[in-house]
Parts: sequence; structure tokens; C-alpha cells
Amino acid sequence: MVYSMSGFIKDTMKLQNLLMILMEICLILEFILLFSRIMRSAGKWKIVGSSVGLFASYLFMVGLLSDHQRRQDTHSYKPILYSLPIYALVISVILLTVYLILAIRRERKECNNTLSPWSVYEAVNNVPCGVCFSDALGRIILSNVKMQELCRILTGNYLQNFEILRNAINSEPVQKNIVKLNSDSNVFYLPDGSVWLFQEYQLKEPDLKGYVQTVAINVSELYYNNEKIKSNNEKLEQLNRKLEEMYEKIGDEIREQETLAMKIKVHDNFGRSLLSIRRILEKKEEPDNMRAQLETLKQQVYILTSSTANNKEDQYEDTEKHARELGISIQIQGNYPDDLIYGWLTDRALRECVTNCARHAHGTAVYVEIKRNMDGYQIQITNDGEPPLKNAKEGGGLSALRKAVEAEHGTMKTFFEPAFYLFLNFPLKR
Repeated sequence: MVYSMSGFIKDTMKLQNLLMILMEICLILEFILLFSRIMRSAGKWKIVGSSVGLFASYLFMVGLLSDHQRRQDTHSYKPILYSLPIYALVISVILLTVYLILAIRRERKECNNTLSPWSVYEAVNNVPCGVCFSDALGRIILSNVKMQELCRILTGNYLQNFEILRNAINSEPVQKNIVKLNSDSNVFYLPDGSVWLFQEYQLKEPDLKGYVQTVAINVSELYYNNEKIKSNNEKLEQLNRKLEEMYEKIGDEIREQETLAMKIKVHDNFGRSLLSIRRILEKKEEPDNMRAQLETLKQQVYILTSSTANNKEDQYEDTEKHARELGISIQIQGNYPDDLIYGWLTDRALRECVTNCARHAHGTAVYVEIKRNMDGYQIQITNDGEPPLKNAKEGGGLSALRKAVEAEHGTMKTFFEPAFYLFLNFPLKR
């Protein structure tokens, strides 16, 4: 019992060494606790308390070392910790170690749950974009690792002054293998294949007046997707041109089939009219019957060059069906001319405008306005499609229509600017 209450000097060397090792661990833990509280700005009293504890532990460690060294010396000495029991010291140091471990653990939790300058700096470093804050003189206030790396790539040096980075962004970069993709925007293609956009903002808060925030954003995915879209658009444009050519060929084939059917039908009607005229001549019938057959024969001639319909109603229905097949709607104001030839010429003009609207203007509607007055018929045709190309001229269909209109003493005018207009004027027959 007496041995267990012996002092530090009288105890074994192993126990003394164990006590000093525990004190060294306590000094390290107290230093860690003090440093953490200082960096976290935990409060004045906590920092003072940790400082006092570290200083007291240091003095205690000095006393242990002094007594340990003097015991090994043969000369007489006066021990500092002679009256303190060794086991009481060991238990106290163990309790102090446990306390420091729990305090550091609690300090770490508080550090993770509170904001500090270090936590802000760490968060800025972890963002995937480059961030830099500078003052009005160009001095760097805060810059993350990514911005430092980008500055090194652009200028060859790490970021020390913002004006150097600004000059590299607004002008050609110093380093080779760096391409500025757009002179209007600060977008750079770097040697590693990445694309970065640099943006500069003036901070508007009164306390931050004069400070500049610069952000570098990785737009590689957006850039490459945009390039893919451009490539796809070019392919689609080529495909559209091929489709337009195919549609033109299909339209020509349809018109050829319609023309063939029309000619077969007109051939039959033409033969019947000639037989009727022959019968009238042989039997010497009334002249009125002859005029009716001649009028019918004349109509068949115009049908052969324009339409396949037999009368005005069928004529318009056939034209409307033709327009629907091409995806065109016809909107008519007014009525077809009463004169059959004028009616067929009007229908022929309408068909030609429907075809041109689908083929060239890519429209969906054709507008027709028919007026009649004492002088004759005025007909205007236009569409809702694209305006004609500059210096556009009449094609073969419009030229043939012009000859047919002028053969009936009518007039025809075409305008291609600012939009396509077709005007027909037929005089009244006496």
C-alpha cells in the first residue's frame, strides 16, 4: 500500500516513461484543439481556455522531465513532484487524454456544421468552374484551383494579377494550341479538347464596389452538341433538297398521267363532235345546231391545252382535288367567268399557281379574287408561301398561260416583289 502511494521519483523508470508518453500525447491533442478553435473562430473564452490548458500541460511536462533527469544523476537534487503519487498522476493524465479526444471530436462536428473562412475556401475549390475575385487594382482576393490552372494554360503563369488574365481573355492567348472560337465572346478551345467560357461581372453591392468576379464555365458538352446539331442540320438540308427534287419528279409524273387521261377523254369527245358536225352537214340541219357543235368543239380544243373537266362545276372540283393532293387549300372570292373559255383560262391559271405554290413557295393556301364590271373580268391570284427569289422570271407554265390569255384578247401581268401576284384581265365579248 505504501508502494502504491509512492511519489514519481521513487517509482520505476517504466512507469515514469509511460507517464511522459501520455503527457506528450496530451500536448499534441491540446495543440490540435487550440489550432482548430483558432481557425474556426470558436470564441475568445474557448481559445483562452485551450491556451491556458496547453501552457499548464507544458509546465507539468517540464516538471516530469526535470525529475526524470535528476533521478538519473548521482548528485543530490530536490525533486519538483516528490510529494505527488505516481498512480494519481497516471490516472489524471489518462482522464486528460480522454477529455481531449472527446473535445477534439466535438470540435470537429461543430466545424462541419458551421461556416468559416476555410470552409468557404474549400467549397470554392470544389466547384467545377473557375472562380476569381479581384479588387479595383487587380489584386487577387480569392481564386480557386481551377482558375489558377486555366490561367496557367492561357498565360503560362499562375494567377497573380487579374489584369494579366484579362488581357489574355480579351486578346489572343499567349500559349500555342489555344483557339479563340468567337471574337465576340470569350470562348476558348484548350489543348486537352475542353471548351471554356470566361465571363466577368462587376459586383453591385455598395460594400463591394470596384470588386470584379470572373467565372470560367466548362461548355464542352454544349459546344460539341451544337456541332452535332449543325452537322445534322446540313444532312437534313441535303435530304430536303433530294426530297424536293423527288416531289418535283412525282408532280411531273402525276401531271403527265392527268394529261394522258385528259387527251384520251378529249379525243373521244372530239370524235363525237366531228361526227355530229358531219351528220348536220349531210342532213342540212339548222345553223343553231351547227353553232352549238362548233362551240363544243372549240371547248374541247381548250380542254386539250388546259383542263380535263367537262363543265364549270366539275372543273372547279377537279382543280380543288388537285390542290388537296399537293396540300394546298384554295380560297376564292367571287364567281368564275360565265364565258366558258374565260372560265377554263381562269382554271388553268389557278392550277399553275397551285403547282408553283407547292413547288417553289412551299405555301399552304392560294387566294383568288374574281371581279366583274362593265369592262370585263379582273382576276387576282396570290399565295401565303415564301417570297420568290430575287430576279425571278416566268417559267414555261406561266409563259404558255400568257399566250393563251392574249389569244383571247386578254392581258396578263405577273409581279414577284414583294410577293407573287398574278393579274388576268378579260374583256366582255359582244
